Amino acid sequence: MKVVHSIDDQVLSVWLEKYGQQAEQMNGFKQFALVNGAQLKGVLLYEWSKWESGIFDQHIFHVKFVEAESASAFQELMERFINWMRTQKCDFFFLRLEASDLEKNRIVQRLSHVYYVGGLTRLETPPVQMEMPSTGEDVVISLPDEKEYDEAVSLAHQAFVKSRYALDPFLDQNAVQHFFQEWMRNNLLGRADINLAAKVNDEVIGLIQGVTKGDELVLDLLSIRPDAQGKGIGKKLVMAMINASYERWYRFISAGTQMHNTTAIQLYEKLGFRTKNAFLYYHVWPKKGER
Repeated sequence: MKVVHSIDDQVLSVWLEKYGQQAEQMNGFKQFALVNGAQLKGVLLYEWSKWESGIFDQHIFHVKFVEAESASAFQELMERFINWMRTQKCDFFFLRLEASDLEKNRIVQRLSHVYYVGGLTRLETPPVQMEMPSTGEDVVISLPDEKEYDEAVSLAHQAFVKSRYALDPFLDQNAVQHFFQEWMRNNLLGRADINLAAKVNDEVIGLIQGVTKGDELVLDLLSIRPDAQGKGIGKKLVMAMINASYERWYRFISAGTQMHNTTAIQLYEKLGFRTKNAFLYYHVWPKKGER
């Protein structure tokens, strides 16, 4: 089999449709494919993550789609892609696989340069009107004022302490902390469609942020100050976001949290969320970290 970096639009469209993807959602991605004669045997689509690369001062890519017609073709596709990226300006690339696809995950976990950096559980629920609970404190849920942004951003570490970036052995943790702070700040400055803060005596002790994706509101971030945890603040913030999504006519509200964050998963389940799917995350460093 040989590698090609350009696929006929019609051929790619048929391939993507075969795996439940819409071609228009994959426009603009770089292409890497295995072919045998005129037949596609495996396809990988990827892109450069400009903002992420700038924050970490690394060349970082994301794999957006990868499928092959057989396990052996998938293994060859991944091996040859890793070798290809060793010749490019690439420090690492991010790969996400369905947790239920045991065969693909076993193949990837045996490859050199691959590091497992956690997994994500995705839960969702249709929004309903909820009666807000009493927390035993004078907690106010409201939009954060601009003067409170720095205070809200200081909660970044709590939101991402179990994230894939924090689990990567090659990433500088000071850079990771800066990345999370910029993530929260960008959400506050307009990336997020809904920002809600929990305040006690005018101090921000919690923050939740939601981003629109079609007719769905995605809970992008939930963070509670350590000394305020275990007091029902997170529950109140999630319920307030569910109410906001109900009022804005979203069809679903979804949340993604690390698979090992059982506290968050239990909170969402108590509020009516149900697991939709789960993913395993990998960072692949083609030029170092060979195991």
